Amino acid sequence: MSTWIKLMWIAASFINLSVFIWFLIGATSNFQKSLDLIGLPIMLFYGIPSLIINIISIVILIKKWNSQLSASIMILGVVFIFLLLYCTPAFINALQHSGGREKVESDPVRYTSDQKYQYNIELMKASKNSNQINLVVREVSGSATGVKAIQLDLDTNEIKSTISGPGSNWQWAILEPTTIPALYKLSTTESLGVKKVYMIDIGAGSWEEIK
Repeated sequence: MSTWIKLMWIAASFINLSVFIWFLIGATSNFQKSLDLIGLPIMLFYGIPSLIINIISIVILIKKWNSQLSASIMILGVVFIFLLLYCTPAFINALQHSGGREKVESDPVRYTSDQKYQYNIELMKASKNSNQINLVVREVSGSATGVKAIQLDLDTNEIKSTISGPGSNWQWAILEPTTIPALYKLSTTESLGVKKVYMIDIGAGSWEEIK
């Protein structure tokens, strides 16, 4: 009996911990934003308690693995198993709702004049406090490793208006090569509703705003 309790306990802990990590990564977009109004309560009421239970479970199982579990430990194990399984659906439900709230808009893909890169701008609209703009750059070769999303300091709350389609004869920014091979100049257009100029180091994935 104790062996089955141990195996079920391990399985519940593993499932709960895996889904918890999946939830944390998904709800924060790989730790690029903070938890929203859905994710934060889930973390406080389900995430932290389940993490504590997982830690206690691991300690108990390591210490008691080569011995028979006492009746009190078996009862505690059953309670922990139910609690861990109870918390798991909350993570899945929260991730589905928080992940579905993120809205992505983009302008048509363009080529730099030197034909080395494809690029476009992505507007990430998740909530009032976590909106952002990314410059997405792809090597013309199409290599998966050649795709970079460079987050700019321009929050979508700063944008007064955006103009989009139909068709592809419009764009939110222009990426141009400079005399230095590694550096490109990015200029936002009137279609984005705000005017800024950046110097982009594509290799390093960094930028510097030109005042």
